[in-house]
Amino acid sequence: MPPGHEDDTSSLERARARLYAPDAATRVNRRPPTPSEGDTVPHAWKENKLPDVLPHRGERHVRLAGIFFMASLVFFLVSLGSVAYFFFYGGNSVSTDQISIDVQGPTAISGGDTVPLSLAITNKNPVAIENATIEIDFPDGTRDANNVLAAYPRYIENIGTLPSGATVTRSVKAVLFGGAGQSFSLPVSLSYGASGSTAVFVKKSSFPITVSSTPLSVSVDSLSETVSGKPITFTLTVRSNATVPLSNVILSTAFPFGFSVQSSSVPLTGSSFLIGTVLPGSQKTITLTGTLSGQDKDVRVFHFTVGTAKTPQDPTLAVSYMTQEATVAIAAPFISTSLSINGNSGDAVVMAPGDRQNVSVSYTNTLPTSVTNATVAITISGSAIDYGSISAQSGFYRSSDHTIVFSPDTDPALTTLAPGASGVGAFSFSTLPTSALAPSPTVTFAISVSGTRVGQTNVPEQVSASVTKTAKVSTAVALSAASLHSSGPLATSGPIPPRADTATTYTILWSVQNQGSAVAGGTVSAALPSYVSYTGATAGSGSFSYDASSRIVTWSTGDLAQGGSAQGAFQLSLTPSTSQKGTAPVLVKAASFSGYDRFAGVSVSASADPVTTETKQDPGYAAANANVQ
Repeated sequence: MPPGHEDDTSSLERARARLYAPDAATRVNRRPPTPSEGDTVPHAWKENKLPDVLPHRGERHVRLAGIFFMASLVFFLVSLGSVAYFFFYGGNSVSTDQISIDVQGPTAISGGDTVPLSLAITNKNPVAIENATIEIDFPDGTRDANNVLAAYPRYIENIGTLPSGATVTRSVKAVLFGGAGQSFSLPVSLSYGASGSTAVFVKKSSFPITVSSTPLSVSVDSLSETVSGKPITFTLTVRSNATVPLSNVILSTAFPFGFSVQSSSVPLTGSSFLIGTVLPGSQKTITLTGTLSGQDKDVRVFHFTVGTAKTPQDPTLAVSYMTQEATVAIAAPFISTSLSINGNSGDAVVMAPGDRQNVSVSYTNTLPTSVTNATVAITISGSAIDYGSISAQSGFYRSSDHTIVFSPDTDPALTTLAPGASGVGAFSFSTLPTSALAPSPTVTFAISVSGTRVGQTNVPEQVSASVTKTAKVSTAVALSAASLHSSGPLATSGPIPPRADTATTYTILWSVQNQGSAVAGGTVSAALPSYVSYTGATAGSGSFSYDASSRIVTWSTGDLAQGGSAQGAFQLSLTPSTSQKGTAPVLVKAASFSGYDRFAGVSVSASADPVTTETKQDPGYAAANANVQ
C-alpha cells in the first residue's frame, strides 16, 4: 500500500528538526542505514533514501575562514589608522613640507625703486624647529633702502625657535636696479634644526620680480652716413629716471673695427666713460669725435651701454641698465685720395730722422658725374718737420699755413674731372735731425678735397671731404766701441806694444746713446777673432754673455729712456802670432745694436766699426804701441 500524505510530512519534519537542533553541530555523523537494517517508516522513494543527518565538515571550515577574515580586517584597520596618524600628524618628526614660506610684494618695479617684501613663515610640524635662519639673496647692484650708497647683497636673520603651529612675519626693503624688461627670481631660504638632531634642514622658495623701466637711459645722436676717414661726432646723453642718487655710473663703449677716437668731452678710461654720481632726474652729455675707416657701403655698429661699475677703482660694469646702438654707413668720397710716403701708403708709416721724405697724393673721381674746379689740399704739421725744406713738384706750397695745393691753376686736368678720372700730385720735405727732435715726434697730413658736381636735382652743388693721416718719426741710437789698456774700469796686463806669442789683455768699451724716444730690449753683439779669448771680466751697466761656439759676445743694455745712455766693458786676451808683427790686430769685429722703439712701434739699429789694438782713448797713446813686436 503506498505511503500516505501524513507519512511524507512526518519524515520531512523529522529531518528538519534534526537539521536545526541546538546540538546538531556536536552530533556524531552516522552513516545512512543499509538496506539490511530495514526502514522503520515506509517511504515511497526507498531507492533514494536521505541520511538522518547532513555532513558537518564543510560547515566547520566556513566558520574558521570567517574568524580569520575578521582578524585580518581588524589588523588592516589598525594599520591604516597608524599610517594616517603619522601621515597627518608626523609623530615627533620634522619635515620641510610642513614649513610654508609666503612672500608678498610687487612683481613689477621700476629700476631704482624701493621694493618692500613681506615674509610669513609658518611651522606646521608637530614639534618646534630651532635655530631658524631666513636668507634672501638679491641681484648684483642692489642697494640698502636706508643708505642707497651701500651695497645690499642679501638679507639674513636668525629668528631662533619657531614653535609648532607658530607663524613669524618680517618686512624687508631693498632698492633694486636692472634693465627694462629684465626679470629676477629672488631666492628665499629657511634653514633650521630639530631638537635631538644635528641635521640641518633647508626650505627653499623664490619670488619673481620684473623691471618695467630702467633707472638710467642713454640716447645717441650721430650721422647715419659718413665718408671713410672723415671725422664723425656722437652726442651721448645719459639720463637718470631713478628717485635716488646713483653712484659709480659709467658709459661703456664697444667701437667697431676701423674707428679711431680723436677727442671726447669726458676722458675715456679704457673703453668706458666714468660719469660718477647722477642725481635723480639729471642728465650728463658726452661728445665723442673720431674717424671711421672702411670701404664703400660698409655698415658699422656702435654699442653704448649705461650702468654702474663694481667700484670707483674698477670700471667694469656690475649692472647694465640699457644698451643703445648707432648704425653708421660708410660712403665713398666723391673724390677718393691716397697718400704715400716714401712709397708706403699704409696706415702706420714711420720716417727716419734727418732724412728727405718724398710724398705723393693720388686722387680719383668716384662719382658718376663730372666734378669741376676740383681742388686737393694737404696741410702738413708736426714737431719733426723742417718747414724750410718743403718743396712742391706739381703743386703750390702756401707757406702761410704750410699747405700744398693742387688745383686747376697747377694742373688744368682738375678743371673738369670726368667720372673715373684720376691724377697724382707730389711734394717733399725733410725731417729734423735726432738732436733737434721733440719727444714723440710726428708729422700730420690733413687732406681736403672740394669741387662742384651736378646734383640729383640737376643743380650744381658744392661737395667736400677730408681725411687725416699721421706718420711717426723713429728714434736714432748711436753706438760706439773702443779698446783700452792703460785706463778703463778693468785691470789689464801684458806688454805694450804687444809681442808675438805673449798674452796681453785689453778692455773693450761699448757705449750706447739713445737720441730719441724710449727704446726697449736693447742688445749689442759682436764676434771675436780666433786669436782672441774672452776672459769673463766685465763692468758697467747691463749684463754680458759669451757663446763659445759662435765666439759672439752679447751685451744686454736693457731699456733706454728718451735721451738715455748706457756703457759696458768686458775684457779679452790677445796672443798675437809672428805673422801679425808690424800690424794692429782686430780685437773685436764690427758691433751691432738692436732695440724696439716704443713710440714708433718699430725696430731700431746701429753699428760700430771693428776695434783694434789702437787704444786711442788711453792717456799718452802712441801709434807705435798698437803694432805687434
